[in-house]
Amino acid sequence: NGIYDGIINTHCNMLVGVGPTLRMLTKNRSFNQLVEREFFAWSERVQLRRKLWAMAHSRTGDGESFAVLQSNPAFPGVQLDFQPIEPEQCQTPYGSYEKNGIVDGIRYDQFNNIIAYDILPYHPGASFQIQSMDAETVPASTVLHWFKLKRPGAHRGIPDCTSSLGVGAKSRRHREATVAAAETAANLSAIS
Repeated sequence: NGIYDGIINTHCNMLVGVGPTLRMLTKNRSFNQLVEREFFAWSERVQLRRKLWAMAHSRTGDGESFAVLQSNPAFPGVQLDFQPIEPEQCQTPYGSYEKNGIVDGIRYDQFNNIIAYDILPYHPGASFQIQSMDAETVPASTVLHWFKLKRPGAHRGIPDCTSSLGVGAKSRRHREATVAAAETAANLSAIS
């Protein structure tokens, strides 16, 4: 739906803007400026705004967003980087429903604390996914999982538009009916 896509894009633009900035408020002004400059340089290197925008788009449209923290040796100084991944890549293939403590790619301990995520190396719909459907178990401390907890006990997110999906379908049918009526009227006026 083009209208809903426009709404998501506007929402992401408003949410992320030009990207986050850091403002240090210690008493040492030169230290504050140094840290702020370093943060800006790091955010440019990791393409922070671009990745956050993609994650916000996924969070709104898919209901959740994931990223994996990693070290990037190509970066000078702070080597922290993160890679957004498709929500479909977080899953435990091959009968995870029979295993206790695993819910749709998320591993829990006996106290319901997240301990790890199962991440597929490729999107399950990718053409080269046949090579490997073995998920890598990634510690929870290195995974960013962004979703809105709407119901107690929920483990994964649902799209913000879920409750209004029928409205989009009705809107499409209305547009098509309006165009069809206009075409019929034009055809009748051409005949007479």
